[in-house]
Amino acid sequence: MSTTQETLKELFFPYYINQGRLLDIYAILNGGYSEYEEITTTSGVEKIKGIKGTGGFKILNIGGDLSGNFEKKNVLGNDEKEKKIQTITSILSLVIQSLKSKSYLVEITTSSPGKFVEIPVNLQINSIKSLMEELSELIKLSANMQKFGASVKGTIQPIKEIDGILNSIKNLFDGEEVIYQTPQYCIVGNITDSNLYQATRADLIGTNLKCLAQVKRIFLEGSELMRNTIFTKIKDKTAKHQLIESIKAMKMDEVFDFEATAISEIEGKPLYELEIIALYQ
Repeated sequence: MSTTQETLKELFFPYYINQGRLLDIYAILNGGYSEYEEITTTSGVEKIKGIKGTGGFKILNIGGDLSGNFEKKNVLGNDEKEKKIQTITSILSLVIQSLKSKSYLVEITTSSPGKFVEIPVNLQINSIKSLMEELSELIKLSANMQKFGASVKGTIQPIKEIDGILNSIKNLFDGEEVIYQTPQYCIVGNITDSNLYQATRADLIGTNLKCLAQVKRIFLEGSELMRNTIFTKIKDKTAKHQLIESIKAMKMDEVFDFEATAISEIEGKPLYELEIIALYQ
């Protein structure tokens, strides 16, 4: 087949894949699958594993016809059967292509709960806890730098005060809230480190990425944020806002760069709460 007749493949690199959600969608689009096994290749040694994810290179052997069996002739003229094994990235590519071809992907501004979207994002972590953890580590680093004669401008906050606040902030569930804003709308979702794909959390933050997601909820006039922390239990909005602003005042943006931010509420524009399936370039 000539290159002009071949279907051009869209190449991309994933940083984050929610494998469970992705395989659910893949199964629905293909009428289900009977079984699969995950093969993880690390340092040239292949090990067959179950559903539990690892940091290695993931290959999926999917039961039934979905793995792509086909026949070919070898140089001696004998029939050979070859079985094509999918990687989690190739499955993501197939899902994206299928969602596009079946017109399941919609514009975020015309979406409704349950619809799928693919949108450009540049994410920030929205978490008082992460913000304070960053501040704590940076203050400790600054203190060590000063021991070696390096000057760090600004007033350094007492580390005991920072750690005291940290000890009182608890996450209600596993995962970190992330946020992205445009002049027209805001999106919010959650990420977990277990879904990172040969990447670190830092790779997701402040980077121009594409986001494949399903819309969970829409708040046309905005809504409260930080639902994954104990702050969601505070009913007095004014008191919560004052508390968060007091903590944010400790950030010392003139001294440090932060990956995390702290936004308690979005007002005056639509807020889309997403189930993030994948982030990629």
